[in-house]
Amino acid sequence: MARRAGPSVRSRRLAHVLRKQRIAAGLTAAELARAIGMSASKVSRFESGESGIYLDDLEKLLDFYRLSKKRRVELMDIARHAEERGWLRIRNANLPADSQAWTDFEDEASGILDYEPFGLPGLLQTPEYARTIIEATGGELLDGEVDALVANRTVRQGLLTRKDPVRLHAIIEESVLARRFGEDGAWERQIRHLIDSTSRPNVTLQVLGSDVGLHPGLNGPFIVLVYDAEPSLVWLENRISSLVLDEDEQIDVFTGIWDELAKLAMTPARSVERLGELLD
Repeated sequence: MARRAGPSVRSRRLAHVLRKQRIAAGLTAAELARAIGMSASKVSRFESGESGIYLDDLEKLLDFYRLSKKRRVELMDIARHAEERGWLRIRNANLPADSQAWTDFEDEASGILDYEPFGLPGLLQTPEYARTIIEATGGELLDGEVDALVANRTVRQGLLTRKDPVRLHAIIEESVLARRFGEDGAWERQIRHLIDSTSRPNVTLQVLGSDVGLHPGLNGPFIVLVYDAEPSLVWLENRISSLVLDEDEQIDVFTGIWDELAKLAMTPARSVERLGELLD
């Protein structure tokens, strides 16, 4: 049986939302506790994910925050299943409103390990590349939905430049770099953007050479989110669903794959050289 460490991914999601709601209301934990007749320690425990929250206490909070019916249904459902491990979501293909859970998990991470065999990491994409790949993979997305997705991806890149930036380590397949796209100069601007991004101390990029042959990453892309005070999470995604893994043994599988890929890939310095060679 898989080992369990820390609160489930659902508990962490619920804790994040409730903490965010309180901050948006301009209240401290003590002020909220007084307003709803609850102890400050209790508020602190469920906002940190240290303990679960009873459904009647959650309803009291949702009433206090005056959340919409749709939001209430979502959060109550999360609370009812808070003890379950992992989280599979069937979603409306790639729309920003449905990716909010991912964005919040990403925002609180201290480190991101991103393996991409088919495209470039979202945090390192130029707007031109983001638009092209969203249009290519988004099916019947409307122009406004594509615009929203590109804007959402651009905003997320602020994680790399904020005051306390996230540490990004990305491994990409060399074959991805050979896929030209867009109008004249778009591909070159993307390659230069990758090179420029590696000048940041919090960004590491490795290229996995085409000569490596078969390797453990061929099952598909994955992202490991690393936290300072909480267990890591693994994010797997396809066009219609996303899966967050929170079991220790599952995390160990993907961190093991990551370690192997990092050894097989070009060193960060050689990877930057390779990008320069492509431009030349």
